[in-house]
Amino acid sequence: MTFQFGFASSGEEDTPSTTTRDAILSSPANPQGLADPSVPVKEHSLEDLLLSLPEHISYSTVRIESPTGRVLFLPKRDLYDVRVQLLQESASNDVVIDQLDKSDIQSGVYEGGFKTWECSLDLASLLLDRGPRKDIDELIRCDQIIELGAGSALPTLVLFQHALQNAIPLAFTLADYNDMVLRLVTLPNMILTWAANTEHIDLPTPELNETSSGDFELTPGVLERFTAEMKCKHVSFRFLSGPWSPSLASLIPPSAPEMGTVILAAETIYSEAATEAFVELVCHLLQRVKMSKAMVAAKRIYFGVGGSVDGLKAACRERGAVAYEIENHGVPGMDSGVGRALIEIQMY
Repeated sequence: MTFQFGFASSGEEDTPSTTTRDAILSSPANPQGLADPSVPVKEHSLEDLLLSLPEHISYSTVRIESPTGRVLFLPKRDLYDVRVQLLQESASNDVVIDQLDKSDIQSGVYEGGFKTWECSLDLASLLLDRGPRKDIDELIRCDQIIELGAGSALPTLVLFQHALQNAIPLAFTLADYNDMVLRLVTLPNMILTWAANTEHIDLPTPELNETSSGDFELTPGVLERFTAEMKCKHVSFRFLSGPWSPSLASLIPPSAPEMGTVILAAETIYSEAATEAFVELVCHLLQRVKMSKAMVAAKRIYFGVGGSVDGLKAACRERGAVAYEIENHGVPGMDSGVGRALIEIQMY
């Protein structure tokens, strides 16, 4: 299935607008939510992904504003820079490059991981205020953050930055349908956020403000420093690619006893089939550790494809979980156009 959510571009080519139009549908196919036996689930080591990085990357910043007015700038690799690397690597990437220009998602080929989705900004905004040490079971009592459909990983980056600044040991599991998204966007964004929060004078630091952009050199020394510092701070990464399935769940270890897991996701319920498989995976992960919850950002309804917040709530009830909307979140812009929602999921 190939479709677009109708985001207009203004300035940065993958910047979402606040207007959502009806999805444009093509021939039906298997959406990400359904496990396709021909698509294997894989774990990718940090070392292997680091070896796949170019010598430098171009970045710009994303502005995150919390409900109480806190502002955070997160560095994000530019989409045009991703396209250049794909073109240089292999002609086999032509299909994905074509989807970057023509559609948001083509199921079984490209699941939208290179795009910055507006609901991911909503969740990042909420986490900037509510998070760590407050309403999400305090990171001091949480040992694992999982982002499903990670893509640019903006919600995770908010918590990653907080963990770095406060020396909180955490395991980050980042899962996306496409492995190229993990190595070309997800990991580079983690490195950029780390560099922006480093105290090493000899390390190049991304400049972060309203209009900042530039190139960041990924020298062997920088990558070695990143790896060493993550080990020193007891921050670990697990990168997983493939469809939502029991195989994916089997590669995610449970949290330690009396610790919690926080699952993050945005724009993952765009169809009924995707909702069913997403909820099945989330509930499987939540029921393993009692001090766990999922935080999901989504549009109230995805016109033309059947996904909705009401469908998410119903699917959770069928599996013994409760999904409730976060009240008084105050995230700017959530009521414009097609309404958006922030939902927490917990097991009964």
